[in-house]
Amino acid sequence: MQKILEMEQVEEQKRFSYWRDMICDVFVQLDASQLSRQTFTGRMKVGSLNDIQISEVWADPQLVVRSNHQIQKSREDYFLVSLQTAGQGYIEQDQRKAGLQPSDFVLYDSTRPYRLHFEQPFQQIVFQFPRSLLLARCGEAEQMTSVLIPGTQHPVSSMVSTLLRTVASSYLHLDSITQLRVAETTLDLLATTLSTISGVKLNEVHSMANLYRARARVFISAHLANSNLTPSLVAASQGISTRYLHKLFEAEGQSVATFIREQRLKQCRLDFGDPKQIQYTVMDIAFKWGFNDAAHFSRVFKRRFGVNPAEYRNAALSTPRENKQS
Repeated sequence: MQKILEMEQVEEQKRFSYWRDMICDVFVQLDASQLSRQTFTGRMKVGSLNDIQISEVWADPQLVVRSNHQIQKSREDYFLVSLQTAGQGYIEQDQRKAGLQPSDFVLYDSTRPYRLHFEQPFQQIVFQFPRSLLLARCGEAEQMTSVLIPGTQHPVSSMVSTLLRTVASSYLHLDSITQLRVAETTLDLLATTLSTISGVKLNEVHSMANLYRARARVFISAHLANSNLTPSLVAASQGISTRYLHKLFEAEGQSVATFIREQRLKQCRLDFGDPKQIQYTVMDIAFKWGFNDAAHFSRVFKRRFGVNPAEYRNAALSTPRENKQS
């Protein structure tokens, strides 16, 4: 579903005030000022791809500020990625300034102050999602805010720029299971771009830690179906101590057990929305992915996704049929 927000019916003298309230509702708490004396015009299309909010923005010149005061009032915990599609823009954060041309994109962080400056009418696509989703994939993401990512000069970033534009134009036409997979792939490729473009020189100890952590994650993903998968088993597979394994994951704000549970829940969620899995019960799928206690599984699934497994599955499987009827 997508909302279209526009202001043709708003009195001319009230339009920018209306716009300011609109962007605060859609994104995070912000201050904004108009940079032109002409009657302001702006328009947005807002929808979501699972945990990623996607907003297409067309607007007149303006300055937008996320200040410490706004952060203290409302502690939203998001990363945002702006993809420039027309006009030019500047984004400043962490004493860095990125000038955006069409196809370029940039990452910024709602937990720290930033400024968005548009001297001409512009168009952007803004992707907003919980910071944890990107930090789990790229621990250096916080160091990459307001670093220009060129949309045409690098093979990886060029591919991701095209992907972001394609996702924004097509996600509404995807069924629920495909939406989930596209969201995961989009975040994975965004993390890959940040890692490729960053140029951050990690010391040897940090590099080895990243290597062990990445290998541990691969091992976990390959053995989720094993209900006896434990941190000690993972550590042994990598030839490191369990204590060191815990330190590797804690460095990114997550325990080993939490990571295992999260990956299992994601796999269950995917299967619940897959019509090819209809012959299996909810608990068949849960047990297939390593859960061994029905009550515990139902409890953690509802805590993570807001509904119990059966409710989620019924809704996910009915969505494609409803889309076809409409």
